[in-house]
Amino acid sequence: MASLSTPLSVRLSEEDTAFLAGLEVDGAVTASDKIRGLIRQARQRAESPNSFPAALTLSHDFLAPATRSVRLLEETAGRHSDVAVGLMTTAEELLALAMAAPRPDRSEPEDLVRHEARLVDCAARMMEQLLRWAVTPNAPAYDAKVVSRRVAELADLMRLVSAAPAAR
Repeated sequence: MASLSTPLSVRLSEEDTAFLAGLEVDGAVTASDKIRGLIRQARQRAESPNSFPAALTLSHDFLAPATRSVRLLEETAGRHSDVAVGLMTTAEELLALAMAAPRPDRSEPEDLVRHEARLVDCAARMMEQLLRWAVTPNAPAYDAKVVSRRVAELADLMRLVSAAPAAR
């Protein structure tokens, strides 16, 4: 644990104090522990993660409140969407890949090629899943037609993409 050597005093509004009291930060209980946790989180966000696993942890932590809210609402409503949860999971991975981008001080130019391939792979897996959901009669979503309606709007573009290799 870090050495606690510099006392710091701050004044907070009632609104900020109430927010801090209700905030969950790494299991912290006291306001001081929560503020230290918030500073630790801010430092982690400010410093570039040194690996994909570290970036994935950060992206997961960043998106966890939104995912938790959706899942709690699903529990309350008695409904579930593989589409919503799947897309949120993909967003977490894409964010982690973006945060783990090659850095000028510790990467070679060919690292850009690998990074780009990983981004495209993640996006392609997401598109493939959307297309699978679109061809089923009812997608596992709150609105069973949400995916098929949106993918139908892309039909002309998909036909052009399919025809493009023949035109080369």
